[in-house]
Amino acid sequence: EIVDRIEDTEKNQMKIEFSCREEKIDVNIKLLVAEKFKVEEDMFSEIIFDYTTCLTCSRVHGGYYEAVIQVRREENILNKEEKEEIVETIEDIGEENVISKIIEKKEGIDFYFISKKTAAKILEFLRLKYGGKIKKSFEVYGKDKSRVVSVLRLPRYKKGMFIEHNNEILFIEEAKNSLNVRTLSGEKKRFLWRNIHQKDFKVLKDLEFENVMITEITPERIQVMSLKKYDTFYFKKEDLPKDINIEIEKEYRAIRRENKLDIWWDYGSRR
Repeated sequence: EIVDRIEDTEKNQMKIEFSCREEKIDVNIKLLVAEKFKVEEDMFSEIIFDYTTCLTCSRVHGGYYEAVIQVRREENILNKEEKEEIVETIEDIGEENVISKIIEKKEGIDFYFISKKTAAKILEFLRLKYGGKIKKSFEVYGKDKSRVVSVLRLPRYKKGMFIEHNNEILFIEEAKNSLNVRTLSGEKKRFLWRNIHQKDFKVLKDLEFENVMITEITPERIQVMSLKKYDTFYFKKEDLPKDINIEIEKEYRAIRRENKLDIWWDYGSRR
């Protein structure tokens, strides 16, 4: 109304200010017509709020889901730390309000997603980060609708395990984006999941560890004695790691397999 009563008012001469308190709103309009002439008018209005729930939130709170991701590990179960890490990984992706529920089971963890598209995106992200194989199935509900159930089975290899590859014992340091291992002599190696065939990577279980001591050094070989069974073994110097400093009475950690002794030369640097 005040604008209608003032003629020849340019747009840049009008200033409108809003302030809100509780459920009321104040509007202050200032019109500058001339350098020394100013018109002000305060108006008061009441706001009516209409509270509604968005479709996404409604689905989340109602338990609706279109896809399920079940995370498992081959020949093993996921421990508490692994489950928590997977939950944090999904949260870090940045997709909010996409999971209607999470169910922890003894063998793994299940995620229920309200969107098939979002579930597919997160499933691929988890596969690239942790490796593993995906198996999909479908559940029919309603007349013509279906849910996607995806099982991500993580590799049986995990951090802290010992495996054997090409007759060499390897210690697993990380098993996420790739399989990162360390030989008993300290050499680091990395294997991509797509290049790993389980038959070529044998998991070593119930290994027998013991301490050994170097008792003799000759130009061609060294003698090592077990401090547990007091039997001795000989190793050619040419077969020893190049950077190992050998000394009489120096102790090392070793792995006994049948009548063979594998010395963990790098063990001291890892403690």
